[in-house]
Amino acid sequence: MTDEQALTAVLAAVAKARAMGLRITAVAVDAGGHPKALLRMNGAPFHGVEISTDKARTAAGFGIPTAVWKDRIADRPHVLEGLNGRSGFIPIGGGVPVMVDGTVIGALGVSGAREDEDCLIAAEGLAALG
Repeated sequence: MTDEQALTAVLAAVAKARAMGLRITAVAVDAGGHPKALLRMNGAPFHGVEISTDKARTAAGFGIPTAVWKDRIADRPHVLEGLNGRSGFIPIGGGVPVMVDGTVIGALGVSGAREDEDCLIAAEGLAALG
């Protein structure tokens, strides 16, 4: 993920949150889960920095949106138990991978609103990348 892509995604997510009257944190990471851009809106919960980063790292690491984990492990609580507490893993919606030609180049994570709102905001950030 380029610097410009990271900034574009984060700024688009924040703009969407602002339009919805929400205060969130948005973070873009590269394919290795390293932060490229992060913006915590005024008044957003400070825990959102770590949570949004974990959402982005999870999406980058697995190449799937974090929201799909709920269905993937619904009938397999032992999988959730095994994954919970792993550094950088969080099975909560709001993280989306950024793909180019089927390859993960990074991800965007959003935290601070309801899970469905985080997902919508992250999708807007991803859409800004074209």
